[in-house]
Amino acid sequence: MSGTMYSREGVLRAYAELGALREACERTGCPPYIAYIWLKKARALKPDEATRYGTDGAKLGALAEKEFQRLVPEAMSANGQLQKNCPSFDFDIRGITVDVKYSSITSRGAWQFVTAKHKELKPDFFAVFCALTEKGLDGGYRLFLIPAEFTDNTMKICFTPGNEKNPVFDYEVEPRNLAKTFALMAESSGSDKKPAAQPAGRNAPVKGRKET
Repeated sequence: MSGTMYSREGVLRAYAELGALREACERTGCPPYIAYIWLKKARALKPDEATRYGTDGAKLGALAEKEFQRLVPEAMSANGQLQKNCPSFDFDIRGITVDVKYSSITSRGAWQFVTAKHKELKPDFFAVFCALTEKGLDGGYRLFLIPAEFTDNTMKICFTPGNEKNPVFDYEVEPRNLAKTFALMAESSGSDKKPAAQPAGRNAPVKGRKET
């Protein structure tokens, strides 16, 4: 669009400084629908903005990020606290990077998620929230913490709830133990090193999202 006074870099800079889509648009003069897609593609859009303005898929993904932050309060948000445009991860926990994914059950009765095409754009782990019902996370979910190396030869991981011989199920983690799992990995590997290849043990399926 020629003749415009705003730019992608200007919008990203304003959003990083102001922390709100509307305010960034007011400062730069950029229409919200343009700013939204720029911020989304740059992975700079905060979860609360995505739930307000995004598509249904984006909103569900943003809710999964919020749930991850609730489960691991010490996790540093790449797009929020760190204020970095990180195409490879959503959170950093003591040097361990995590990309949060959300999956509902497909028409074929499977969960699935898409990974990065290039290895250099992959995090240490994918935290995959798999909804049990059409109600999303509120209807209960199962949580998987899958090492990036598990996805080196594919861009899409598919697995069905009934086929627990699939090695993906070796990486299931009970939500209430997620923070402890990261603390254990960071302690055993050092914050400046890669985490262990597998989380601390497999747990029983989770029936709901609320823990005591």
